[in-house]
Amino acid sequence: MQDQTDAHDGGCACGYVRYRMKSSPLIVHCCHCSWCQRQNGSAFAVNALVEADRVHLLQGNVVDVEVPSPSGANQRISRCPKCQVAVWSYYLVFSGGLGARIRFIRVGTLDEPGRLPPDVHIYTSSKQPWLVLPADALAVEEY
Repeated sequence: MQDQTDAHDGGCACGYVRYRMKSSPLIVHCCHCSWCQRQNGSAFAVNALVEADRVHLLQGNVVDVEVPSPSGANQRISRCPKCQVAVWSYYLVFSGGLGARIRFIRVGTLDEPGRLPPDVHIYTSSKQPWLVLPADALAVEEY
């Protein structure tokens, strides 16, 4: 049986969508790419990557919205149909059909986002110049 300390609950802003991650993520990354900046309206996106079969809707449903991605394969963002908050996304470009099997949970939608700080900062080559990363942060220019 899964230890409940590995579980993470979250949801959208209006409360219609509630979900549970039934395990800790594979990795948490803070993405500074220009695509994430535009799609989030922020300087970065913080994503917890977890196997899709470990993410369960507790209430409500999501709608998938397809948005452009640099690969051309597009990204699907799962949003609350009422308040439109993005709760997770997935990429179909990953090899071997892996894309739909991994969810990129938006850490900000978790009830306790502070439990999942970034393991790595990615695409720092397009990071906003005013954002200073901690000296000990693992950071890479691309992915």
